[in-house]
Amino acid sequence: MNRHVIILFIALLPLRSIAFALSHEEARKAFEGALEDENKTELLLDNLSGTLSDPVLIAYRAATEALMGKFSYLPWNKYSWCKQSMTTFREAVAADPGNIEIRYLRIAIQINLPSILNMSGDIVEDKKNILQNLDKSNNPAQQNKIASFLLNNVACTDTEKFVLKK
Repeated sequence: MNRHVIILFIALLPLRSIAFALSHEEARKAFEGALEDENKTELLLDNLSGTLSDPVLIAYRAATEALMGKFSYLPWNKYSWCKQSMTTFREAVAADPGNIEIRYLRIAIQINLPSILNMSGDIVEDKKNILQNLDKSNNPAQQNKIASFLLNNVACTDTEKFVLKK
């Protein structure tokens, strides 16, 4: 390969993340497919690597990082992936605090983490935020999915259940 081609290739590398950026729907589908498949998880993480400006995609990267922990064999690697996931979730939440999809993803990960990791401290806050913002979503399918998830997986008061069943 001549020198100019190599320089051009290196110069265009940052455009890779722009050219192949996933949509929210593509990220949702890819994440669902990655839940039980290590190869799909690695591929999704690769597709979500680099600089992301979309908070929802940052949250999907965080959730995918946690999945990498699920597929890791060594306890230290599991812990490191989960710790990285929580850092990335904080970035996503800070960028869009009222986004119910970001909060849903974080709850979904945190309720499945072993309590010994002490990384499940945002569940109450996220549930409260989702309850406050659920009716502001303009994606009825996503609203129903999140409401159903909370009803089936997170302890809710009767008042919270009423809000979720609307």
